[in-house]
Amino acid sequence: MRVFLYSAIGIPLLIADAVLLWALPARMANLLTTTQGLILLFGALAYFCLHFLLRKPERMYLWAHEFTHLFVAKLFLRHVHGFHITSRSGGKVVIDRTNVAIDLAPYALPLYNVVALLPVTLVAGGSSHARKIYLGVAAFLFAMHLCFSAEGFIDGQPDVRRSGRIFSLAVVLLLLILWTPILAAPGTHDGFSGLPVFYREWLGNGMEAALGLPARVRFLLSHRFL
Repeated sequence: MRVFLYSAIGIPLLIADAVLLWALPARMANLLTTTQGLILLFGALAYFCLHFLLRKPERMYLWAHEFTHLFVAKLFLRHVHGFHITSRSGGKVVIDRTNVAIDLAPYALPLYNVVALLPVTLVAGGSSHARKIYLGVAAFLFAMHLCFSAEGFIDGQPDVRRSGRIFSLAVVLLLLILWTPILAAPGTHDGFSGLPVFYREWLGNGMEAALGLPARVRFLLSHRFL
């Protein structure tokens, strides 16, 4: 019953994800220059080459994944019985009880990206070189997070199965989409100061697209059956 109810909630969330994802590229194109966009592309491609052609940095990812479980569990005042990272069995955090936030936090929170935000916020300032380096590193780390998170869903990890894959995917995807402008902001000219306008216009465009969706569906159906 739990999985059924969560899945029913997840379906409209997936539709919202699709709408926001559809509107995101156009908004990001206004936020980034062509050079910055290419740096993001090459940073992501560099990780994909490492992941699929060389060697996956599994231990590096596992530390972030399990530490995020641990951190969020502590926020919910859970008692942690054990924390293990091994080459054979992977990682594991043993707690007295879990919840949706603890289960999905490692997938929805790109921890290394968040850590990378701290130094660049303090030292980048107006340096264009620092912003470019940051964008390349951020794209590399975010691509790593996406690859391992996708594998977790494909493999059916217990974290995502407890609340159902539909709901888990909808929540994780929504949060990752919302994270994207924040993670890119330090590499842009406006920085964090431009985020309020960005989110207002982006969410406004997404709302317009969502409100126009029923009319588009009716139009397509009417022409299909004519």
